[in-house]
This record gives sequence, C-alpha cells and structure tokens, in this order.
Amino acid sequence: MIYTPLHGAHGLPSAMRDACVNGVRRIDSAQQLWPEQLETAMPDPQRPALRYPSVNANGPYLQLFDHGEAAAKELTIELATRPEACNSATLRVLRNLTARADAAVGANPGYHPFYRFAHDASSLLFMESAPLGTLAHRATMVSPGPGLSTHLPGFASDRGVYASAHAEQAKLVAYARDKYRIALDGSSVSITALAGLLDKLHAFYVHERGKQPANAAFSSAIATSWAIRAGSYLGSVIASQIGGQWGYVTRGQRRLTVVRTHRGRVCHPHLQVLDHIINGAHDSVARWYAQLAVSDASACARADDLACRIPRLCAMLLGQGDVADGACLPLEAQLPRDKLDYSFASLRPLEAWLGLVRQRHAAGELAAPLLARLIDAAGAYLGEVIRSNTPDASQWQWMNYDDMVRAHPAFARQRPRARDFLVFLDSVEYTTYPLASISAVLTDARAESLQDYARKLLPHSAGDGANPLAPADIEQWPADPKMDLALDKVRNAIMKWRRAATAADYDTLYAGNPGWLGNDSLAEIYRRQHMLLERGMVVWASLVQANNALFAEGPHDMPALLAYSLDRHFEARPQALQRVAQALFAYKGKDVPAPLQHIATCLSNELQRPQDLALPDMLTRRRVMISAFLAVRKHMPADVMQGAWFPVLTHPDTLCLMIAPRQFWPQELVTAWKSGAMV
Repeated sequence: MIYTPLHGAHGLPSAMRDACVNGVRRIDSAQQLWPEQLETAMPDPQRPALRYPSVNANGPYLQLFDHGEAAAKELTIELATRPEACNSATLRVLRNLTARADAAVGANPGYHPFYRFAHDASSLLFMESAPLGTLAHRATMVSPGPGLSTHLPGFASDRGVYASAHAEQAKLVAYARDKYRIALDGSSVSITALAGLLDKLHAFYVHERGKQPANAAFSSAIATSWAIRAGSYLGSVIASQIGGQWGYVTRGQRRLTVVRTHRGRVCHPHLQVLDHIINGAHDSVARWYAQLAVSDASACARADDLACRIPRLCAMLLGQGDVADGACLPLEAQLPRDKLDYSFASLRPLEAWLGLVRQRHAAGELAAPLLARLIDAAGAYLGEVIRSNTPDASQWQWMNYDDMVRAHPAFARQRPRARDFLVFLDSVEYTTYPLASISAVLTDARAESLQDYARKLLPHSAGDGANPLAPADIEQWPADPKMDLALDKVRNAIMKWRRAATAADYDTLYAGNPGWLGNDSLAEIYRRQHMLLERGMVVWASLVQANNALFAEGPHDMPALLAYSLDRHFEARPQALQRVAQALFAYKGKDVPAPLQHIATCLSNELQRPQDLALPDMLTRRRVMISAFLAVRKHMPADVMQGAWFPVLTHPDTLCLMIAPRQFWPQELVTAWKSGAMV
C-alpha cells in the first residue's frame, strides 16, 4: 500500500500504482495515518536483549532480539525484508544492525546471534553487500533454501471480526432509517445512498476542521464513529454481494480489520469510509465499490457462496443470536451445544450427535434440505476447529469451488462440482474438505472419525491438547485431596453395601448381554461381574479411547480402552492418569517409538482387546496398564460417557474391569461428571 499527499496519486509511476494490490491512499490528515480505534494494538512480545556500552555518551544501550534460548545462549533476529526492498540503503541498515549485535555479543561473552531471513534471495543480497567493517564474533545466517521463502502470516478470517462488524452495521442501518429515512438494505445499490451520507459528513468535517488553527493536529471523533459503523456496513455488502470474508491482517504490532474478496484482494472498508469523510468525493466509496464489483466479483452465484457465510453457519450450529434466520437442524434438543467450543475435544460430542442423526437419516426420516443445512453447518464448524487450532490463523483460507476453478481450471478435473465440495479449506500445502467429512460420517458408521480427520491437519500440540509427556511429569503431579476423598467414599459405599446385599441387590447391578458381542473376549465380563461386585477393589482409571456412541444417549453398552493403576500414587491424582491416556491417544495413527509400538497397534485396530498391557517407563515410572473393557451404560451417571476418569472395579483373579456402579458414587462426583468437570 502506498500513501500520497492529497491529489498526489497521479504523480506516481504507473508500475508503482499497479503493484499496489491494496490501492493508493491519499492522505490529508494524520488521522488517516493513525486511525484511532480502527486498529487493534497487539501485546508487545517479550523480547530478549543484551546490554552493551554505546558510543553515545549517555551510557548503556540495549540491543533487542526477536527471541532466544537462554540456556543455549542463542539469540535470533528475524529479517522479513523482501528482495525487492534490498537496495543499497536498506542493506546498509541491515549491515549496521549486525554491527550493533556484534558489539552487544562482545560485551556479553558466550552468546551467539542468528539472523533468520524469510526470503532466500534477500539473504544472498545481504551477503553480497558491502560490509561496514569486520565483525569480531561468529554469527549464523539462516535462510529457507535456494529460491524459497518462508510463509509469513497474511489474511486470517475471523468469526469475532465478523460478529463485531455485523453488530456495528446493524446500528448504522437503524440510525439511517430513524434519522434520515434512508433504507440501507445490504444491496449494491445501497452504497450510493451511503456515499450521499458520507458527502454530508465530509462537509461537516471540513467545517469543523476549518475552526482549528492552521497546521494544528485535528482528529474527528465523528469521523471515527462513522468509519467504524459505515465501514462495517460497506465491508458486509462487499462480502455478501461481491464475495468476501471478514478477518484481519497484521502490520507490526497492530491488527487491522479487513475484508478479503474471494479473488484475493484485501480491502480496508473502514479506512475507505474515513478517506471519503476526510477527502470528500475524491475518494467516494460508491465509485470505489463500483470498480471493485467489476474487478473482484466472485465466480460463485450469491446463493451458493458458502465461504462468506461460514460464521453464520457456525452460529446456526451453536444456536447463537438471530443469525440462523429461523432455520432449524434435526435433533436440536440432543445437540450438545454447551460442549461446542471450537476445541479439538469438541469434535467427539459433535460426532456422537451426528451418529444419532445418521440413524434418523438411514430410516429415511430427514428431508434433503434439512440434511444439506446440517452438512453445511457442521462442515463449517469442523473447518473452523481446524483453523482455530492452527498456530498461524492465516494458513487456511475458505474457498468456493467456482472461485477455485476460475483461478485453477484444472481443479475441475480433480473434483466434481458436488454439494460436499462447494466450499473447502485451502492452504499452500493442502486442500481439505470438511463438508465431505461430515457427509461421510452421516452415511457410514465406519467412516473416519472427525478427530482422526482433524488430527492429520493439526500440529501435535493443538490436535491432542497435550505436550510430550516425561516420567517426571507424573512423579511431580500435585495431589488432589477432593479426588482422594471421592475414591475413599466409593470404597466405603461398596463395602457397606456388600455387608447387607442380597441376590436381588446384585441382580439390579448386573449388566445384560446385548447380544452383539458374540465370541468377543469382552463377553467374559458377564461371567465375572458378580465377583467384581463382591470382592473387587476400587481404583481410578482414565479413558484412552471409546466407541463414539458412548458419548451420547443410546441403547447399547460399548467397548472402550482405559489406563489404570493399582499404585497408591494415583489415588489422589486421577488427572495424572488422564495425562497418560492423552499421551497414548496422541500416538494413534502416527509413527511411534519402538517401546510403544504394540500399544499403538491396539489403538489403531479397535477390534483388538488388550488386557493389562504395561506402559513403558518412557511415559511414567509407575506401573500403569491399559485394558479393553465394556462400558456399561447403567453404571455411568446419565448413561453417557461424560468424564475422562472414573472409579473401576478390578480383581487379581480376572482381567475384566468394570466401572464402579454409579449408585456408589458420592454426589459431588456425580455432579462433576454431569457438568463436564472431569475432562
């Protein structure tokens, strides 16, 4: 983007104007350069620094670095300078930077500087430039490789930005209707009416500015207020009528609200309105919008543009506000909206609900439009979970099928123009189809789970919610007296019941064979449940994985896999067992260390029934086993798996395990289970 004085844009070389994909702004006020409230300041990062004596007589001086490793004494400066900017003056600035860093390292022996270039060509131009002098200390230059560039953050669509813009434009619509009797109906034609209002504001601005002394700094609060509301309206019309998405870009330590058209142009509607108010008809939003409607119109029909409606589709699934326009989803009463927080873990209850919908769909009870609406909403949510858990929010972009085909005609030969592919996520490395994943889950119970689908696209730490586990983590886990007391109460309740229990009492706790197990080894529980109830000991266990049907109401008991231990260390630390279970599940479907290979095989092949497989000491020095078990619904509060850990019955005469029946749980444990506090 280039800024010029008012009326100065025509003096620019045409090549320079053409290179500015975001346009040329004509500046007549400092308010346009530093637009109060239109840019969000980001927290200043914690940056390491070295103190060294400066040639300046005022004394010590600090040399800042972008980040560093204190233990290794390694300090890094990030250099994102583009090759096109590496002229002699810029390169001299970079050389001066290395000289200052060299002096700082000299005053702090043992430190080693790294210069990390975002563009390989820039690093070559730097190395070929004339040095200012000889550096006294060694430094390392890092580049992405011959001809390559590091991906830098760009546009990131954002649901919060969309919601804020939606609220602000609604205020403008109401104000224009009540104050001026002007209907701003969200159409392209309405931008002309908006421009008329801004012309009046320009006249008011000029009048107010004329009252100020010459050359005095002047910032109009009214101009800012209108820039926020009218800019939100302008951006919303761009997104809906031309085709685009609300989001942000970063500039230094500031975040700018923008709209990105489906053709890739980043627009600043708030600044466009501000420029109209300050510069007048020279920068009319109506003329600018008309040009944008020609240059950046989406190839997608407005009714098919799902990319611009992603936040609305997610809001429909979550039942938020009035954005659903009265649209409903099947089995809304069973939809676990309180658990849909865009986390990786939220995909599990979502899939359990989709399993219920699948049963209705198989019975032919869902109309096609209702099913299509569900796929759109759940697919949008699944894609947003992936985006929300990716460290660089700009890595993934929502893309309409028609816009992709216009940009890359060969894409039409790779994918058909089908409902499941009308909108998808695109990145530099991958293209992935969340709607198709939802459609598969709704039609096939054996389809890849949503978590497995997302795990392939997410970094390890984001997808599994856990960092690598070390044995010391479990050893140093703090005790939880409440959990220690809860386990003790379960034990006491079972012992008291045993002293007076009759055959009829046992019968009420027995699980009935569902019939589908056949010769499955888990059927052994029906022969051993009396012994476990009569003589079993109570310990904590944590869920590793389970059949998705267990996370929603249903008629059948289902298989699952748990981690448990007889070690007293875990009696006050069931959360530590959960951490072990998380670490195990994180290895599912991935390359694993040799000591975990046999366990990873059991995780991937869910038909295997491991019994008392001891974990290697790479995870914990305590004895922890994993075992398959049958999760009996009548033994769990609410008949649903809602907790990550729970008390189980075990006995040395059998490999079977059983969840301690809920009748023996203290009320505080039942409440924690139902409220989701044990996850």
